[in-house]
Formats: sequence, structure tokens, C-alpha cells
Amino acid sequence: MPDKNYIYAVSALVGATIGAGIFGLPYAATKSGFIPAVALLVALGIITIITNLMFAEVTLRTKKKGRIVLYCQKYIGKSGKTISMFIALFSLYSSMLAYIIIGGIFLNSIFSKTFGGDEFFYSFIVFIFVTAGIYAKLKLVNVIELAMVILLFAAIFGIMFKGIYFVDFNNLLTYDISQSFFPFGVILFSMGALSVIPEFEHIIRKRQWRIKSAIIWGTSIPIAIYLLFMAVVVGVTGQNTTSDALTGLNIAIGDGVMTLGLVFGIIAIVTSYLIIGINLKEIFWYDYGISEKKSWALACFVPFIIFAFGLRDFITVVSFAGGVAGGLTGILVVVLFYSAKKKGDSKPPFEIKIPILLSSFIILTYILGIVYQFVYQG
Repeated sequence: MPDKNYIYAVSALVGATIGAGIFGLPYAATKSGFIPAVALLVALGIITIITNLMFAEVTLRTKKKGRIVLYCQKYIGKSGKTISMFIALFSLYSSMLAYIIIGGIFLNSIFSKTFGGDEFFYSFIVFIFVTAGIYAKLKLVNVIELAMVILLFAAIFGIMFKGIYFVDFNNLLTYDISQSFFPFGVILFSMGALSVIPEFEHIIRKRQWRIKSAIIWGTSIPIAIYLLFMAVVVGVTGQNTTSDALTGLNIAIGDGVMTLGLVFGIIAIVTSYLIIGINLKEIFWYDYGISEKKSWALACFVPFIIFAFGLRDFITVVSFAGGVAGGLTGILVVVLFYSAKKKGDSKPPFEIKIPILLSSFIILTYILGIVYQFVYQG
């Protein structure tokens, strides 16, 4: 029977996985067609489970715990550290940019009819609020983070429960072979949660062999939620699905549940944006020895400057971030996995057997996703 630590580990992975990416999935599904999107989500979901298990084994074989950068330095060398740091910075900046964009979309949908303004103005409000929080060293208590996740889940399930009565199943029988790879980057963005896996060893201190099943469940639950959310949103709004899902759904079935979803959505987005911003600031401050104020400026202003210069399409940002940063991170994890088996400090409580052929297929899939982003969406 699962104990509280096991349940907390699964919940932590589910909470870390489900974020802004969920709101981009329905639109991506309308571009490729719902059927190809489901097939790709399941396939990439399985690959993500394997990748997460690989990374878990790497962390369990290594005495010193830290971010993926530390593991790359240990098992690949200085070049691995440099490459992984570049990927990490690109991923964090992209995530912050995505939160600026979608935060403005949600706030605009909630307040523009009453107070006026446009999406840029409300994105600026989100940016100012979070930047001030990072400057003030606002740290969120774990209980608050968990509460935000629970409220967001409640809103998402409320939306799905309400929306299911408006579903037109003809909207779910669509496909476009020429665009079947379109959701790749959005899906990888929505599945990213490697940062929480090193904590599993501390969360599940006893019977650590159960980390394996906790990762499988913690990755599988978001996949199931994504499938249901995609089905409801695409089923209701069809080709009128908006890039953030909720504003289009609000037009179709607007009521208190949708407004609640937008409110909880913006709270969860601001919470995640703040956490990422603080982490990025601390990377510059602690890892690179840059002064605290300069680290704050580097962390906060770079993504907003990119936003101000015109990169404001939510799907473009999450697709590129997921496809490129997510793909490169996945390849690094596979390399780390085999290197740690040879150079690891200790024997882990569980080992996974991954045939070279399967690992090669996973790497090839990530490479194809990266190439697709540059060739077709770059």
C-alpha cells in the first residue's frame, strides 16, 4: 500500500509536470488533427517515462545531488556542463517568456471588458508583479505552492466536467497528416519535470525501489489529464480553439466555472513564473558569482525584452522551447544514463534495462523534433 511519502512524491511530479503547457495542447491538436495529437502524446509520454526513469537512475548512482548541470559536469566533463547550462538557461528563459504571454492573455480576458487595456498591458502587469516579487526575495511556502496546484487541478476538472456536455464528437475525428508532428514541441514542453526527480531520494527515504513506480505514476497521470483536457476543449471549440484554450472555451460555454478557471490559471502561472525567476536569479548569483542585483536584472528583464520586441505568440514559444530545449535535454539524459552505469558512485536501489536500439530510437525522435522546429517552425 502507498504511504504518505510515496503519495507526496507522485503528487510532486504531477504538480511539476502540469503547468502552462497544458493550455497549448488543444490548439496544437487542432493543427495536426485530434487523432495524430493523441498518438503523439501517448508516444512522447512513454518516451518521457523512460527518460525520467533514466534520470532517476543517474541521480541514485551519484552521491552528490544537484541540477542536471552537475551530473553533466561529473559524467561528461566541462563541455557537458557548458552545453547543459546553455540548454537550462534557454529553457528557463523560454518558460518565463511563455508565462508572460499567457498571463497577459488570461488577465486581459478577465479584466479588459471592465477596465480596458490589451494583452501587452496585462502581460506588463504580470511582469512587474513577478519582477518585484523576485527583487523582494518573495519565497513561496511549499503549502502555498501545493494549494495553487490543487486549485488549478480543481478548475481544470471543473472545466472538463462542464464542457463535456458541449462536446461535438465530430471535432475529435480530424487529422492532417502534413501537420501530424506539429504538437511535438508543445507536448515536450508540457511533460518537462526533470528538476523534481533528484528530490525523490529524499522524499522516499525508505523502500527507494518504489521510486520507479512513483515516476511511472507521476508521469502517467498528467498524460491522462492532458488527453481528457484536449478532448473536451477540442470537442467543444473545434477549429475555433484558441492558443491558450481557455479564452476560446470561455466564449463557447462562458460561465462561473470558466472565470474560475481563468483566475486559478493566472494564479498558478504567476506562482510558477515566480519560482522559475528565483531559480534563474540564483543560478547567476550562486553558480556564476554575479552580484545579486545584476542576477535579478538578468533573470527578469531578458525575457521581457524579447517579449517587447515582438515574440508574443504562446504556441511558437512553447513549441520551440519544448522541441529544442526538451529534445536536447532528453538526449543529454540518455548519454548520462549510460555514462553513470560505468562511472557511478554507488549501486542504485533499482536498475532499468534499456536496449541500445530503444535508446537510439529515443535519441532519433528527439533529433527529429529539434530539426522540425528549425525547419518548419523556426
